[in-house]
Amino acid sequence: MKDPEPQEGSCSAPAGGPECLEESSVPASTAASVELSTLSHARSGLLDGLRSKTDGRKVTSSEPAGDEDEDGSSRSCEAGQAGPPAAAAESADDTPKWSWRGFAAFCGPGLLMSVAYLDPGNLEADIQAGAQTGFALLWWFALVSLGCGTAFQCLSGRVGLVTGKDIAQHCGEQWPRPARWLLWLLLEFSIVAVDIQETVGCAQGLAMLSQGQVPLWAGCIIVSCSAFLLLLLERRGARWLEGLFGTIIGIEAVAMAVNFFRAGVPAKEVALGLFRPTLPSNAIIPAVGALGALVMPYNLYFASAIVQSRRPSPPTPGRIRGVLRFLRLETPLVLLGAFFINLCVICVFAQGFYGTDEEIGLQAAGDLLAERFGEQFKVFWAIGLLAAGQVSTIALTYAGQLVMTGLLQLEVKGWARMLCTRLVALVPALTVALVSQKDNKFDSLNQMLNVVQSIQLPFALIPAIHIAAHRGIMGPPGAFATRTLLSVFCSFVALAVVTINAYFLVLFRQDYLPAGAGASVGWGFLMAAYYACIAYYAVGPDRWTAWLGPRLGPRLGAARASVARSGTAAAAAAGSLAARGINRLKGINWRDPESMLEVHF
Repeated sequence: MKDPEPQEGSCSAPAGGPECLEESSVPASTAASVELSTLSHARSGLLDGLRSKTDGRKVTSSEPAGDEDEDGSSRSCEAGQAGPPAAAAESADDTPKWSWRGFAAFCGPGLLMSVAYLDPGNLEADIQAGAQTGFALLWWFALVSLGCGTAFQCLSGRVGLVTGKDIAQHCGEQWPRPARWLLWLLLEFSIVAVDIQETVGCAQGLAMLSQGQVPLWAGCIIVSCSAFLLLLLERRGARWLEGLFGTIIGIEAVAMAVNFFRAGVPAKEVALGLFRPTLPSNAIIPAVGALGALVMPYNLYFASAIVQSRRPSPPTPGRIRGVLRFLRLETPLVLLGAFFINLCVICVFAQGFYGTDEEIGLQAAGDLLAERFGEQFKVFWAIGLLAAGQVSTIALTYAGQLVMTGLLQLEVKGWARMLCTRLVALVPALTVALVSQKDNKFDSLNQMLNVVQSIQLPFALIPAIHIAAHRGIMGPPGAFATRTLLSVFCSFVALAVVTINAYFLVLFRQDYLPAGAGASVGWGFLMAAYYACIAYYAVGPDRWTAWLGPRLGPRLGAARASVARSGTAAAAAAGSLAARGINRLKGINWRDPESMLEVHF
């Protein structure tokens, strides 16, 4: 008699047999569970544990999974059936359906990333662009923020979501030690330069609100201590920190928008500045400063780390594609909000100070706004400046930790890393605060620090392009590596940044350095070293090692052996001289001056 056809979810093995126990222990996979697990925390570990237990109970196709029937054919609980394990295997590559609720649950890392577009360095770039060029550079800010910024922030976020590691960790694992240390030194210099802007700028906002009762140096210490306290919110979870950032960014947006609508900015001039690209002759330094202030080098490393809290668990290809869709929507939305804040600042200072001879910057902006528009403008400006500096200081502390531990591969406790990073950046900020308190030179320094960020920017763009296009890193086997079109676009942007920096460096030599052959040779040597470093990272340190290793390896080994022999001979000679000196000292009669003179001569 023929056995009845087994129904879906049933087992053909005898009742109570081990096969049925194993079959029933495997949970069914539904679309709802797929979507919920997409939004799970990457570090929770709960679903990973459940998954490992489930995988351990699955019956493989190579093992006998059922009894033979009368026809001699073997039935299995999995073979020939669309049972739960087969459904789970199929759903691993299926992208979850779009859900606005899921997108809302994903949002948050973009707020942390966007503070790099709103910090005091950006406000300084906004002031200079508005006061020196009016509305002419609005299109440039929109292009850099919404075009280049979106492309590279999505690129770095893609690395974090796909691999579960940030860009600094990948560079630390892939590149040789000299390349890692050199990159760390370059990025650490950039981070210290940014921290001077953030800390001193935030202290200036505090001084404005206190009517000068809090000096700049004291404000720097207060800002650093408050950053430590606010970082404790991380212990409560990433959502608490994201909520803090969102609240402070909202305060900054309201403060700058109030000044924008009260200043009477003409809408026609804003539209012409956005949609009619022009580049005045005096706009080179503001444009280069804006490039470095908006797409900050440290932020690409920071963005690749903060998105990991949204990495699905388990990270199946379908679920990764789902969160990448959310990333591609959240990033331009938050950058659009950041651009609106920058636009408000540019337009206020273009309306009030373009065409005047006022020397204006962060340090003098509050008083000049009060003279031009009223005391309320100064208050709102100080609130926005304080909010921007505070959140940027927190983000910068995180970025310093990530770069140091990832590139140098140091195993240091969290509080020690935070303290070291904060102290390294605080000392230069205090020095600048003490000096600028007396001679009011922080505004010109702040503008040049933005230019420094632009010069350092290739050392963040190039590693991000390399890692995101690496097929051995980006998922199984290269499934999430960047496509050729995106890689070409990002490479074109990096090349444009390098070209703009070259043009600026040549102009800087002509306009700011003394004439003479010595200055030209020295500046040319520095430019050659700078572009040699860019070429080294553009080709890839791992490729240089693989290419030069077989060719220079024997010579380097011989050189090391020669140096070792020379060192051994020098040490032996030094030991012999020391022994002779000791023997002479033993023969001295310290009470007889003639004996001492005899030994001396």
